[in-house]
Amino acid sequence: MQQPTYAGSAGLPALSAAERLFIWGFRSRAQSGRPVPTAADVQQVYDHFRVGDAVPSLESLIEIFACSAHTAIELHCPTCPRMSESEHGILRGIAAAQNERTDVARDQFECWLPAVAADWALAPVQGLATIFRMAGLILPDRHIRSPRHDQVMMMKSWLVGSHTLH
Repeated sequence: MQQPTYAGSAGLPALSAAERLFIWGFRSRAQSGRPVPTAADVQQVYDHFRVGDAVPSLESLIEIFACSAHTAIELHCPTCPRMSESEHGILRGIAAAQNERTDVARDQFECWLPAVAADWALAPVQGLATIFRMAGLILPDRHIRSPRHDQVMMMKSWLVGSHTLH
């Protein structure tokens, strides 16, 4: 099985506060069928961190993934301390956009999205990244690329009942 490549750690506690906030919000909104946290909870927490204006961008990004993904995205529940390779990849894309490396962000999203959908994702990603940056929430651009997602998929079996966004 492939070892995690994201800065040597697969755990949420090892991430920066900005990364944890983004991942919690992404997980929470992507799995919105669950009773908690609600959309209002996500908005309240994001407002507390002065990034409440990023919620529409977050929801647009999730909608693009949900409607266009050609490959399943593995998401953990909002309180899980572990991170999937998919979640690390999404973070890499957001961090690249925050550092104005949109070509890297687009390439990252093409692991799951067709080219045109990866282009659509750039606007909400750049909006979200800018709002986080203006609030002082900097996502580290770790410059670590995972292997191509299609190669990982051949090596990894999906557990029955795993949380995926597709």
